[in-house]
Amino acid sequence: MVSEDFQVENAGLSRRQFLRVAGTVALVGGGMVGSARPARALTINPRSSWAIDRPPLGPLSTEDVRFLLVHHSASQNGHTTADAPGILRSFYDFHTSPEKGWNDIAYNFLIDSGGGVWEGRFGSIAGSVAGDATGGNQGFSQLACVIGDYNAATPSTASKQSLVSLLAWLADKHGVATSPGSETTFVSKGSNKWPAGVSVTTPTITGHRNMSNTTCPGDNLYSFVVGSLMADVTATRGGAPVATTTEAGAASTAAAAPSTTSTVEETTTAPTVTSTIADPIPTPVPTTAALPPNVPDPFPTVLADPVVTLPVVSAAVADSEIASTTVASPLVWGGAGLATLATGLLAWRYRRMNR
Repeated sequence: MVSEDFQVENAGLSRRQFLRVAGTVALVGGGMVGSARPARALTINPRSSWAIDRPPLGPLSTEDVRFLLVHHSASQNGHTTADAPGILRSFYDFHTSPEKGWNDIAYNFLIDSGGGVWEGRFGSIAGSVAGDATGGNQGFSQLACVIGDYNAATPSTASKQSLVSLLAWLADKHGVATSPGSETTFVSKGSNKWPAGVSVTTPTITGHRNMSNTTCPGDNLYSFVVGSLMADVTATRGGAPVATTTEAGAASTAAAAPSTTSTVEETTTAPTVTSTIADPIPTPVPTTAALPPNVPDPFPTVLADPVVTLPVVSAAVADSEIASTTVASPLVWGGAGLATLATGLLAWRYRRMNR
């Protein structure tokens, strides 16, 4: 009987060489498949992890999202991720108080100094919910707020990285172009800077001060917003075309000057009777018992929803893929390919031995 090794060698390739080549091909091919979708994910703490006994007080409208708006809370710096649930509750309490009169916390998402990302306004993970803002929210945006006062401090690296990831996910979710130079034009729904009915053109990622008369999001965060933020978001998304979205009948530039030149200041306390408008936020007293990072305050009588992990995908990936929470790595693909080849080789050998 002619040995199996002899038969393979006469075919021009030894069995050992065949296995080596096949394994290499499997790993390379698996790496190519695995890297077709970037292995990166965004973790968002759901609203239920902080909003204990704090439901919306009235209806929340949906939003036609055309751009993304960056805020700061103008509250005390030096907090930790463990402090975030209490801070968010204080924001909700103030935003729904008679001073503000909003139906819920103003922002769709918030980011703490440790880089933790939190769902703010009810329903923001699942849909496109309109927010509120000091000076008025002219619409067409989703609001991302970095907790802290960034006229006084510099945002942490972790919070800036999370802001990039959050905006990349929101841009994919709502189909917003983010390449540097991307703009959108819309008719304002009204703010103290752009009255209702005025045509406004804006970058698709911008700061609150461009939509209302305010210093928000603080000079130190705003320099990042107008600096590398759009390029960083686009790189995270894997690239996106430059696009200008113009509403039918709207001019390509702002058609009217701001309605007022007064400045809206955002402070760390509730509004007082002065010539400035304060927003938002009384700073809570830090708790003495620190929790591990990204773990919300414990409430034994309430079952909080688990943390929601959402993949950040490129603009070319279908929305249905966002439901997937894991991304295969090149090693997983390579291992699967090698296992398949090995199984086929064993079956082939079995057939040859039983001839």
